[in-house]
Amino acid sequence: MEEKEFRQKVMPLQRRMYAVALKLGMPPDDAADAVQETQLKLWRGREGIPEEPGALTAYCMVSLRNECISILRKRRDQSPLDQAGQIIGETGPEAVEMRDTRRHIEQLIDLLPEGQQRVIRLSSFGEFDVPEIVEATGYSAGNVRQLLSRGRKRLRELFINH
Repeated sequence: MEEKEFRQKVMPLQRRMYAVALKLGMPPDDAADAVQETQLKLWRGREGIPEEPGALTAYCMVSLRNECISILRKRRDQSPLDQAGQIIGETGPEAVEMRDTRRHIEQLIDLLPEGQQRVIRLSSFGEFDVPEIVEATGYSAGNVRQLLSRGRKRLRELFINH
């Protein structure tokens, strides 16, 4: 893909990518940074970008989602414990309890089969709906629903027993 073609096909998706980044819970400044970083990565890997408009859009959105998740994970992993309440939006014992519960649930998710782990993380932490999970994973819609249902059921069992 040449520069002119990249500008015609990928750059117009910038506003849509920004809206998706905001939907994923990114603050406006970080959303703009995520879009810019994604476009830079797309430019560097432009030879692997699909040509069909639908596939191109999906590829760009999945790349953006992955970038947003990376940014959010870095921020979560680098934030000091005393700021945990500010990140969650609460202070005091509630923040500590919420952080501990989330950490416990993430550990329980690690015990699930890979497919269930993947769709539950996308659904719960990425706030993706079924069609977006289908697009990101390549699973059928029925398979995604089944994995979510079975994964949530197993998580409830694990949560009660641990």
